[in-house]
Amino acid sequence: MKFVGINANSKNTYAEDDFEHMVARMKEHAFPWVYLRDESQDVARAYGALRTPHFFVFDRARKLVYTGRGVDNPRNTAEMTVNDLERALTEITDDKPVSVPRTNPIGCNVKWDGQDAHWMPPEACDLV
Repeated sequence: MKFVGINANSKNTYAEDDFEHMVARMKEHAFPWVYLRDESQDVARAYGALRTPHFFVFDRARKLVYTGRGVDNPRNTAEMTVNDLERALTEITDDKPVSVPRTNPIGCNVKWDGQDAHWMPPEACDLV
């Protein structure tokens, strides 16, 4: 199993969330994944990324089997009741179908180039 983090935030919209600041944060927390930059934001648009973080889990055939949040209370994990990402990863590694394939991602919005720092695409309102 491989993990990749992709930073799609525009450095022009919110400098504190630019790639260099996030690389420093990744090192500080010793996150165990490859960290990439989506400067054009094309990858974020292609996948429909709305939040940071917004998780996408693919099976061995590279079919999307889960998208959404990591946990239900990321600001205070001591109070979380559901770890959606862990459940999806456990189910996929146990060769089971993902029981909850989509949740609303929780986090800050993606900082889109040329938009206000809090702008969200209209389709973000259609999530179930």
